[in-house]
Amino acid sequence: MSASPARSSLLALGLALWATGAASAAPADGAHDQRASLVAEGLRLVGRVLHVQLKQDEVLSYTISVGPREALLELDLASGRSRTVAFRSGELLVDGQVSGSYVAGGRLDRAWRQLLAGSASLDTRSVLAAIRGWDVPGLSSDELAAKRQIDAVLRDLASRAPALPAAAAAPGAPAPTVVPVPEVEAPEAQALPAAPRGVDILFRDVRNVVAVFIALAMIGFGTVFFARRNVEVVADTAANAFGRSLVVGLLGQLLLLPTLAMLIVGLVFTIVGILLLPFAVIAYLIAACVAALGGYLAVAHAIGETVTRRRMANGVFVRYPNAYGYLFTGLIGLLGLWAAAALFGWAGPVVFVFRGAAFIVTWLAATVGFGAVLLSRAGLRETFAGRHAGELSDEYLWATPPATPAAPRPGRGGGRRE
Repeated sequence: MSASPARSSLLALGLALWATGAASAAPADGAHDQRASLVAEGLRLVGRVLHVQLKQDEVLSYTISVGPREALLELDLASGRSRTVAFRSGELLVDGQVSGSYVAGGRLDRAWRQLLAGSASLDTRSVLAAIRGWDVPGLSSDELAAKRQIDAVLRDLASRAPALPAAAAAPGAPAPTVVPVPEVEAPEAQALPAAPRGVDILFRDVRNVVAVFIALAMIGFGTVFFARRNVEVVADTAANAFGRSLVVGLLGQLLLLPTLAMLIVGLVFTIVGILLLPFAVIAYLIAACVAALGGYLAVAHAIGETVTRRRMANGVFVRYPNAYGYLFTGLIGLLGLWAAAALFGWAGPVVFVFRGAAFIVTWLAATVGFGAVLLSRAGLRETFAGRHAGELSDEYLWATPPATPAAPRPGRGGGRRE
């Protein structure tokens, strides 16, 4: 190969610099790296001057490391250098420097991990060919810029070592190095949970209904234990003044927010009121919730009492005719529609009919109970209760048939003797 005088001079200069650096490098720490760097610079200068492609830039081997937070490709060059491309925690690192960003678990991240996973068993030339033909459609602007950064690094190296079949690889070529790191799928790449089946829906709905029933029963039993008289008065008010309780309950629901606003406005005009405002608002909300829940339980008590009394009037033996039994029976009746909706949750549109009916019944019971609480002053006023006076309770009065007067016996006064 011939060269012009200028090229020959530059070539001689490059060789002289390389020889001078190699001869002056002292055998100290880092001397080997310094010599390799000088050799690479000199050879690179020779290649530029002579416009020839030397073997020092060819890729000899590669290393792949795929882990939960990092996916790295390292290419070892014949010049002694290495090029690295790594995806780490949303950042693209090229030779250790941040060169772009990507979405963890996104299209680019998944495609890069798939490329590295599929290249782990290939030879070096096949890996370079796979990188040269790597394409990821549908990327965002940030990920597209990161993809271009990767192409600028890898395609240049791939063009310098054209791909050959695996059988044509030169014997004795360095084998690729693969670091076995357990791979964890990206969050979006994981399989989505399967849709719940009919049995799962049935089990979940029945479990919710049973949990609500147990919670209401425990609250109701505690209320009966500590305030039995008040519960009975509210229940009797709801039973004997149903229409009035419903109207009062509707008005009470409509006036809840205006009353709260009036309370806040009335307290903000004084210093003491401002200090008491948070406690007053919390107490008001708690009182409203307790009144609605207590009224609902009282309606359940009234339903259970009515059903139990009618059964006893028909001659059915009832083991526990008391307030606890009334409440238990009433809760079963009120939650029956919810139980039916839970049992038919797999039946498609049918479940909406049961749920709508259950919601209406629940709202009606809570509204009537709330109105009964307001009418009876939380069970302290029996004006609308209509309770019967007497030592015997109503169930015994209903269950006991009236006495039949006996006929007068002859010879005992009551009859005439002929």
